[in-house]
Amino acid sequence: MKKTTKKYIIQGLKVALIAVFGVLFIAILIKARLQAGESVCNEIQVNVKNADKFQFIAENEIIDFINNNGKDVVINQRLKDVSKSEIEARIEQSEYIEKADVFTNFEGKMRVDVTQKNPIYRVFNNNGVSYYVSNKGESIPISSKFTPRLIVATGNLSKQLTSKNLKIREDLLELVAFINESSFWEAMIGQIEVANNGDFLLYSKIDEHVVNIGNTDNLEDKFKYLQIFYKEAIKNVDWKQYEEINLKFKGQIICKKK
Repeated sequence: MKKTTKKYIIQGLKVALIAVFGVLFIAILIKARLQAGESVCNEIQVNVKNADKFQFIAENEIIDFINNNGKDVVINQRLKDVSKSEIEARIEQSEYIEKADVFTNFEGKMRVDVTQKNPIYRVFNNNGVSYYVSNKGESIPISSKFTPRLIVATGNLSKQLTSKNLKIREDLLELVAFINESSFWEAMIGQIEVANNGDFLLYSKIDEHVVNIGNTDNLEDKFKYLQIFYKEAIKNVDWKQYEEINLKFKGQIICKKK
């Protein structure tokens, strides 16, 4: 047998094997889908992805969402009769839930992956209203189950998301994220006040003075100057005598005595 003929035969066999395996694979997929459709739900597994950080919602509450508060119990239903998208939508109605994903298999198991919203700071505004704000700028109601330890924002803040309030919320998210990126500033700053004129005022956890940074422009420079002041200037003066440290003006630190 010539080498070229043998080569063509081998190539032909390879193509035939690939085709056979392809058909088998498709047949297995079709069978699995048919089996999955006829399978009855016999188990629900709830996985709350960030439960180690937040405990806003309990597993039994998620089960209630899945079962539509008892109106549409999933266990013992055929999986093809269960709408995964409707279950996801019901779970995501919770103000504490960011995302829900529902998966099923032909063994009758349903897995529900849930991600809670991620609060970044807590608001206590001038109207006595308190709530959390997530890393995506969403309001999260206070929970009786769980109280995360977060930096506090006070002052001229509102839940009504007008263009002005949205800008304040976006600036606060930027400012809090900057503070949280540094272990030094995270340990130092406990409160941010939004003044009536829009200035951001920072309150230290360790002493009674306020740092006025104005707006959120040039945050890196402002905090660099503040850190230099804390580390160098206070060696020569009693910094507890200062009521306010003003960083509003570029390249300047203005200290106001008590």
